Amino acid sequence: MIHLKVNNFNHMKPKLFFLALFIFGAAMVANAQYVDQKPIKELDADYIRIWSDSGPLLSSKITVRVDYGQGGRTPQITDERRRAVSFNGMIAVLNMLSKEGFELVDIVRDSKDESEIFYLKRKAETRPYAGVIERTVE
Repeated sequence: MIHLKVNNFNHMKPKLFFLALFIFGAAMVANAQYVDQKPIKELDADYIRIWSDSGPLLSSKITVRVDYGQGGRTPQITDERRRAVSFNGMIAVLNMLSKEGFELVDIVRDSKDESEIFYLKRKAETRPYAGVIERTVE
């Protein structure tokens, strides 16, 4: 009987390994959103504007573009490998950006193409310079 228990445990090892690997990978991906190869928390911007692109072909998911005043081509939210991150909807994006230190200010609907543009600002307590008192030199 002991031999059967050990045998069953050895059979479970690969499943436990892959489960642990999946959980670790999911945790890494959940914290790995970038814009222009910079973590979103580190963007040098107090205000951003976002809008959705259609996601992968034949998918209900969306990708998101972020304008933080950088000029040039407007980048998408990507992972650490520079692949566009797909979201289930704009609420998922807003929840992620809230965790990254931003809050929703306004939503504007573009009358031309019926798209929605979301304006966000950095929460005061998450500014890199929050709590620093500026002094003028006389």
